[in-house]
Amino acid sequence: MAKVQPITLKNATIWNGKSHEIRDLHFAERMLDAPADDALTIDLEGYTVFPGMVNAHDHLELNHYPRTKFRDIYDNAHQWGEDVNAQLDSEPYKTLRAYPLWDRCFIGGLKNLLCGALTVAQHGPPHKPLFRKDFPVHVLKQYGWAHSLHFNTEAEIIASYNKIPHNIPWFIHLAEGTDDVAKSEYKRLKALGLEFFNKTVLIHATAILLSEDIPTDDVRGIVWCPSTNAYLLGKDAVPKMTEIKFFKTNAFALGSDSRLTANGDLLDELNFAFQTNTQLTEHPTILWQMVFDEGRFILSHERNHDWFTKEFFADFFLLRTQDNDAVNLFTSSRKDLHLIVKGGIPQIGDPELMAKFTHVDTVPAVLDGVPKAVNINLAHQINKCKLNEHGLNVENIPPKRFWSFG
Repeated sequence: MAKVQPITLKNATIWNGKSHEIRDLHFAERMLDAPADDALTIDLEGYTVFPGMVNAHDHLELNHYPRTKFRDIYDNAHQWGEDVNAQLDSEPYKTLRAYPLWDRCFIGGLKNLLCGALTVAQHGPPHKPLFRKDFPVHVLKQYGWAHSLHFNTEAEIIASYNKIPHNIPWFIHLAEGTDDVAKSEYKRLKALGLEFFNKTVLIHATAILLSEDIPTDDVRGIVWCPSTNAYLLGKDAVPKMTEIKFFKTNAFALGSDSRLTANGDLLDELNFAFQTNTQLTEHPTILWQMVFDEGRFILSHERNHDWFTKEFFADFFLLRTQDNDAVNLFTSSRKDLHLIVKGGIPQIGDPELMAKFTHVDTVPAVLDGVPKAVNINLAHQINKCKLNEHGLNVENIPPKRFWSFG
């Protein structure tokens, strides 16, 4: 693997979630506390640098499926799961299931990269492709999981929970619904005798968020996927953020879920949450914390760090500086991100910005109607993938150019 070119960014606004300031940013693969001797200096005046977001819930191998349901509204997600399982041998699901694992995982990683979600928690098997050096995003390596109380036996859940070390996150879909089945699941899980606090992360937890009766102060956190909840369970299953007591005292993160049920990516999820909870215009830091500090806490038990200090991965993206940068983020979509950098290497961005990184070979592309330039190595992966990312068109690369390692 070639050495990552050290870079110094000058005159950009650096936003760490608590404050923003104009200062120099030094990095190679990770952040540096001083410029390297051979650093390339790039002026980014007029842009705000955001750290890569944390997507606390995705099924990375399922994002090539269409958004799917077979009823207008479900009482709980188990009903939806049974409906989907009954259709797996029909089209288009039969054909989509047959694609190679790398291609299915890659599309999930690409979805997250393109929206600036550069760290992702996989809910499902730790497929080997997810941890390759050339995978588009960083995927949480140490975790445990069970699907749900419906699709796993109690013995399987206990065994899965006990297999992982103390303080490593363990994920389970729980209380995803509005009926008595969903409302009973927190108590059912507690009855298994598991010690929750340092490990257990509840995914969706709709019945808990809508209830005042279920205690939740002994779990590591909850991951909210509002567009999935609305799609499957109805608009009344999206509680108002300022009415949720849990998030005020516990870790409360945001997840994109997969495209089987969600609007799209993590930016779409932010946008949906912002639009359906109008009071968040007065409290935008709530959403910010969910995709940064709270997401990091659920994945690593760390919180309240400056994301641009030494040794953090150089993962970030750019937007044009606005009077309110946080709200600008919540109302942006992936085509609006001007540059995305993962591990110190620019991956995709506006052509004029990518051209500033003279050590990186690029390929012309169009993302949702907006011209972009793509790192040639990422472009090679995209063109090689047997699945297409809707809305992304990347120019084919002549074989003689594959040698580049920018």
